[in-house]
Amino acid sequence: MYYTKHATLTDNTLTTILTIPNGYVVYINYVYVANHGGSTNSVDLKWTNSSDVDQMYLLDGTSINSGSREILGGQSEAPIFVLHNGDIVKAQASQASGNVEVSLTFKLVEQSQAFSNFNGS
Repeated sequence: MYYTKHATLTDNTLTTILTIPNGYVVYINYVYVANHGGSTNSVDLKWTNSSDVDQMYLLDGTSINSGSREILGGQSEAPIFVLHNGDIVKAQASQASGNVEVSLTFKLVEQSQAFSNFNGS
């Protein structure tokens, strides 16, 4: 089943958008970031683990003009990112005031059994 998680950034606080629950995997298919504020805003969207160690920036200081948007994915059902239990997606705008929307569309599936190793030993 697909879900969409949304948050509005009204200041420059690092905000958790999504935390992957234990026993699940998330296939992110679509990322939508829109700047409804009156001036240009830079946005970070990052994937961290439960220890708050950065894994990767999905958007890294991406400048979004007023009234503009940034889109990742959405061309097919294929995921653009796969996150596992305990992973977290966080967003932060550069402006202390503003109106930036962040939405993630994803498929939440139960984590399947996995090998503890792949070399047959």
